[in-house]
Amino acid sequence: MKKNHEDKKMKKSVKKHIRVRHPIGVKLGTIFASLVILVLGITVALIYLLFANDQRVNAKSNTISLNETTANAVQLQLQNIQGNTNNFLNVLYVIKDDNHYEEEADYFFDELCTANPDILFVYTENSGYRASKLFSEAVPAAQSIYEAWLSKNKIIQNKVKAGKVVVKDLSSLFDSPYTLGTMFKNNDEFVCVAYNVEDLKETCFKNSNATYIVNVDGEPLIYEDNETVIQAGLVPSFEIVEELLKYSSGNEYIYKDTENNNWIYIRMNILDETCSAITLTSESSILKAINLTALRIIAISFAVFFLAIIIIRFFSRSLTNPIEDLVVATDLIDRGDYDIHLRPRTKDEIGFLTDRFTNMAGGLAQRQRLMTTFTKFVNKDIAEKAANGQLTLGGEDKNATVFFSDIRSFTAMSEKMTAPQVVEFLNDYFTRMVDCVNKTNGIVDKFIGDAVMAVWGAATTNGSPEEDAWAAVKAALMMRIALYHFNQNQIKNGRNPIKIGCGINSGPIVAGQIGSEDHMNYTVIGDTVNLASRTEALNKPFATDILITENTYVLIKDKIIAEEMPGVHVKGKTDPIKMYAVVNAKGVKGPQDIHKLREFLGWDEPELDKVNTDEEEKKYKIGK
Repeated sequence: MKKNHEDKKMKKSVKKHIRVRHPIGVKLGTIFASLVILVLGITVALIYLLFANDQRVNAKSNTISLNETTANAVQLQLQNIQGNTNNFLNVLYVIKDDNHYEEEADYFFDELCTANPDILFVYTENSGYRASKLFSEAVPAAQSIYEAWLSKNKIIQNKVKAGKVVVKDLSSLFDSPYTLGTMFKNNDEFVCVAYNVEDLKETCFKNSNATYIVNVDGEPLIYEDNETVIQAGLVPSFEIVEELLKYSSGNEYIYKDTENNNWIYIRMNILDETCSAITLTSESSILKAINLTALRIIAISFAVFFLAIIIIRFFSRSLTNPIEDLVVATDLIDRGDYDIHLRPRTKDEIGFLTDRFTNMAGGLAQRQRLMTTFTKFVNKDIAEKAANGQLTLGGEDKNATVFFSDIRSFTAMSEKMTAPQVVEFLNDYFTRMVDCVNKTNGIVDKFIGDAVMAVWGAATTNGSPEEDAWAAVKAALMMRIALYHFNQNQIKNGRNPIKIGCGINSGPIVAGQIGSEDHMNYTVIGDTVNLASRTEALNKPFATDILITENTYVLIKDKIIAEEMPGVHVKGKTDPIKMYAVVNAKGVKGPQDIHKLREFLGWDEPELDKVNTDEEEKKYKIGK
């Protein structure tokens, strides 16, 4: 109660400081409602007599606009699918002589399906058949079905080999609704990409006017078979489609059905006349809406007549225009655009609100710029928690997984590079590595020269210590792949590939904001962190790239293929610490033992008996 009283008192205090010359209440008191019956009667007559024809024109214009918009949306989607498929096939052509061709081809096909989830399969004469996992499970015999169908349709192959693009409805072929197949030529070979058009169907039929997609032969590709749509009369007469295709794209065609109702058909070409978008609307539905609107206006007019003197107030443009400006500005802010420059048009309450609204937008813009800049120097999750006051001051005990990685012999490498080259190299490398951390819900704690320190389960968690440990190992495995592609780029540009080592340890840590009164940093400390750092250094003598402690191994041993390394005496520890080299995740293609892993990495088998135990600042010694 006391708080509500204080809020009301504050509102009254603020209101006293608002001074306007022309209050809205004064304006409303000077405006009168008159001649209601005459005005409403003339309005109804004008709407019915004058706007009926305009409505017809607008309906046709809207149909043309809808046809063009839908056709462009469908064309863009089909072009993207065909273009991305071409890119995929071009990549296969480039890597066709690689030793790991099938493995790489599967990888690039998965990337294609990830970028284009609607793609079901890609079939080529030379590269064979590849299908998405879901489609393969749904239609395991799809390849043989399609090849049998294709052998019966030699005319399609001849058209494609002649340079034409053919689009066919394959739904009945695979008993899979909304399935189209685009067949074209790439590198002088026949190609077919099949894809699901359910989303495109929603685009075509989300409005009251229906848009159908047909191919050059007039065969329906995207059509509506819903009973409600059929009863509404929005199903086209496909008997006239062949005649309609003779007309130029963009022209309208009037068809009169058996009930003497005129239908307006609009057609637009897609993919260089490979397909057409046909939109139709009924003139009777246009007039029906006008008649219904007129009746409603008449009914409302009688009700308004009795209440006009009391409730009708006409607002001048001096009120509506500023409100419209505020609505537009509010929408811009909702979209994240805070660059608002509104000038008060009046000196009433709306003018005062406009002035304060502009000041508020400026404050939001400044806050957004500060947050954007802040997140470049601090992890995004940490920055958001700090901005929202969700970070606990002081330290917290957590059970987390800590990760360290380091580039081998980077100091010697950097001595041969200029400062800009070093920065460019590290930025490219860190971008790839940090992306792996972010994708597994980890947080990069800091960069230490060429080393990366990350943590899972501190400020954010995947749900449990086991999940955090698994996320950290997944990130390291992703880094292995990312490093492979990074090195490919290095070699391509005439530079030497690099090697990295990753060390992972799980256990209790202290997380919190640590630093001085003037500068603080959210980080984690503790014996778990120290052991993770020392674990990373052991990769070099063990000739491994991902090394985890026994603490991490026991959490995720059912999910990985790992081989135990010799026990290591770590400085500050009495008993040997067990270490495990991560070979791979279970069920994933790639190396299945430590020897195959070293072969994949291009590393020599180590001679553990010759390892200098004084290396790495005597942090470890290999046990026997």
